[in-house]
Amino acid sequence: MKVLHVDSAREHRGGQAQLAYLVAGSDDALLLRPGSPLAARFPHARPYGHSGLHAAIRAERPDLIAAHTSHAHGLALLQRSTPVVVHRRVDFAPGPLSGPKYRAVRGFVAVSAAVAAVLERAVPASRVRVVHDGVAPRPGTALPRPAGPVVLAVGALVPHKDHVTLVRAAAIGGFTTWIAGEGPLRPALEAEIARIGAPVALLGQRDDIADLLATADVFCHPSREEGLGQAVLEARAAGCRIVATRAGGVPEIAGPDAALVDVRRPSALAAAVLDALARPRPRPSLPPGLHADTLRARTLAAYADLLGL
Repeated sequence: MKVLHVDSAREHRGGQAQLAYLVAGSDDALLLRPGSPLAARFPHARPYGHSGLHAAIRAERPDLIAAHTSHAHGLALLQRSTPVVVHRRVDFAPGPLSGPKYRAVRGFVAVSAAVAAVLERAVPASRVRVVHDGVAPRPGTALPRPAGPVVLAVGALVPHKDHVTLVRAAAIGGFTTWIAGEGPLRPALEAEIARIGAPVALLGQRDDIADLLATADVFCHPSREEGLGQAVLEARAAGCRIVATRAGGVPEIAGPDAALVDVRRPSALAAAVLDALARPRPRPSLPPGLHADTLRARTLAAYADLLGL
């Protein structure tokens, strides 16, 4: 099956990491934003846009267009020659005016059963398939660290990741916390850290997550909304103690050793972290269905099923 993948993102986040796993070593075509991190990695990609879309269809003659963002979904519908499947990674409900846009595609690939359940409020369940993210386990080397326990969170500094709850939990529990990631909420988080005297360091964007996981005593994922939680998978593959919220698809992939708490509960999050620190570090655990090596086969099977092949 020849697939044209369309992604409108200018940044590199979980969805773009999964797209990179999905197309690596394949002959799939790509339509990407010029100058984006993903376009730099795949220089053969065609430029995102109306003309780029039609040029790619003429040159590649794809059997399917896979749209990986909402904007890409809209762009893909500007043509009628090729069926469209949309990847959905967010667990909030489709808008009330989205009906025609959602009915015009062949189907959806949801990143979790939680996302699928939300989608099924707008489209029939027969048009939705679930394909969990995959990650590639990477060995890490412990970094220099302060005395005492270290808690790590990884994620963009955006509202739904709810790092403010983790900041407040760190102040309650008194544990050093590192947050790796960047985003528009940095000034607000810095202000909250200073206001309550939380032992939290904002590390910015990092490319050594495996090393950070090898260093940390607990991985904490405080999101209030989450399609799946790719960072949780990486922590599980690294054998890190995991404390997370029950947001979206996180309970589907956190594993049997993870401690899960309700969202927006700093005291509960702090108590779960302190409890986790008293438990042994678990062994690395990543089932085949959550591994990057199986992602392409799982995704192509979903595409074929939606196309009736």
